[in-house]
Amino acid sequence: MIKVRIVLSCALFALPWPGHALAQACSTLAGMHWLLGAWRAEGEQVFTDESWTQVSPSTFEGRGEATVKASGEKQGLETLRLVEMSGGIYYIAKVGHNALPVAFQAIQCSDDSAVFENPQHDFPKRLAYRRKGADGLVVEVSDGAAKSFALEFSRREN
Repeated sequence: MIKVRIVLSCALFALPWPGHALAQACSTLAGMHWLLGAWRAEGEQVFTDESWTQVSPSTFEGRGEATVKASGEKQGLETLRLVEMSGGIYYIAKVGHNALPVAFQAIQCSDDSAVFENPQHDFPKRLAYRRKGADGLVVEVSDGAAKSFALEFSRREN
């Protein structure tokens, strides 16, 4: 019985774990070009647009904005930046209700995902971007525990 458990344990550790199999050091934006472009998430009452452009080999600039469908009223403008610095990648967000930008460090990267964290921030503490096929993007926003929501974006024309 012990031999079976050891073999099973070894087999489980040999399996590729989602999110870890292709994870790599997050020190360059070179593998994150999948994020570039314009994206839209359709909610029942609001749609959210997010767009990213490359301004240099070490910087992507982004913009996020929610719009109320019924009135066309714009809400929640965010200016965003992904920057290579100090040997890592940082996601920097400036939102209207914060006096200063908030930085999140990339803790995990792959060819189709990136996870950013700032454990000291109130909410969110974690942003997880994951490519979904050629024209989809899922962004999970969470406190790293129970509070979270996800936005499912589709690629759109600029």
